[in-house]
Amino acid sequence: MRVKKISEGVDNLPDYREKSIQLYEAIHKYADAGYSKRKIAGILHCSRNTVIKYLSGDFESLCRKDFKSGLDKYYDYIVKELTAGKSRMDVLNNLVQKGYEGGKTAAYDYMNNIIKRLQIPVSLYKSTSTDAIKKRRELQKYDHISRSGIFRFLWMNAELSEAHRSYIMEHYPKIRELRNCILEFRDIFERKSMPRLYLFIEKYMNCDMKEIQTFAKGLMRDIEAVENSVASPLSNGFVEGTNSKLKMVKRTMYGRCSKELLEAKLIYDPYA
Repeated sequence: MRVKKISEGVDNLPDYREKSIQLYEAIHKYADAGYSKRKIAGILHCSRNTVIKYLSGDFESLCRKDFKSGLDKYYDYIVKELTAGKSRMDVLNNLVQKGYEGGKTAAYDYMNNIIKRLQIPVSLYKSTSTDAIKKRRELQKYDHISRSGIFRFLWMNAELSEAHRSYIMEHYPKIRELRNCILEFRDIFERKSMPRLYLFIEKYMNCDMKEIQTFAKGLMRDIEAVENSVASPLSNGFVEGTNSKLKMVKRTMYGRCSKELLEAKLIYDPYA
């Protein structure tokens, strides 16, 4: 019979990890009952090395919480800086200069605990350093256009100010070329013009942009289907859209629901 060295009153001490205690007790329980290490590992869903460690290791070293942190030696400095109104970002940058080699997340968690415990009112997101403030003021001089705004302008004809549009078309020739390509391709279907289709393919198969060139070559490979889509007023868009919805339902249910529920979600039953 093994002797388990568990401190008295462990349940009343906050300095022990509950999961580690449970695992320690379970491993010793199965070991005392004659189970092999491999069998214990299979029952408790842990590795065989973990079983060996918990059987041969000391309870205190395995289950007691370790409160040590590489930031403990900077504790007074961190409290002083946060109390002075410095942001976590500025404090972390100063700690790195002082020799801190740990991770950003660990440092932020450490500072958050101090902020919460001491109730320090501090700027959590904006840097308060002189350099950061100077950079923010410099950025305010510029008129920014978001990338999503440019995509909406290209694909959904979203409106841009005349100044923005002129600047983009003048300074980014690839965007201008892409915009012209989109408009010309849509014009083919609006006019139902077969000659425009072939002129479009011929023009953009020799385009400098590899992506547009690939698109034009793909149209040529499937020219029969493309011709039908241009000439015919019919469209399989509704069918493809419905198919996409069905696939989405199927994938969200994969591995979690029965075929009966899948059928109920996909097939309309007027008598249900």
